[in-house]
Amino acid sequence: MVVLQSRADEINAKMARIAPVLKSPYAQYPLSAQSGRSMWVNPDGGRTAKGEPCFIAGQGKDQPIMKEHYVYGAGSLGFGYYHLLTRDSYKILYIRLQSSTPYVCCSCFNKEATRALDEHDEITRICYNRSVATIPDDIQAVKDALQPASALIVQY
Repeated sequence: MVVLQSRADEINAKMARIAPVLKSPYAQYPLSAQSGRSMWVNPDGGRTAKGEPCFIAGQGKDQPIMKEHYVYGAGSLGFGYYHLLTRDSYKILYIRLQSSTPYVCCSCFNKEATRALDEHDEITRICYNRSVATIPDDIQAVKDALQPASALIVQY
């Protein structure tokens, strides 16, 4: 499956609007194992190609400042900054996006409100898929996200 560049550009623009940290080149849609990144980086001692740590310990649940290419929150090593090369960063983003869904009341459910809700939902799904993906690849991430559901169908 190939993603058209125009579609990728559209999704990347939505990602930047919904979660500005996703403007990072490390998060650009689509993630693909063919780009050379065939595994998530372990936050425990892992480093980027530039030598940056993939985890920087934090002081608690309140985010002190934003750091480019990092998401602050509770991950596998506790509170801190998780680089976008880690799966933990997407788990944190997914939880954050779930709790910040745009509110739309039925009396003001217009085209603009519907668009905002749809965009938020699409980016939340991408973050969820990445949070459960075995490798940093958006096509594989969709398959991995569907795996628990298909297992339930087979068992039923």
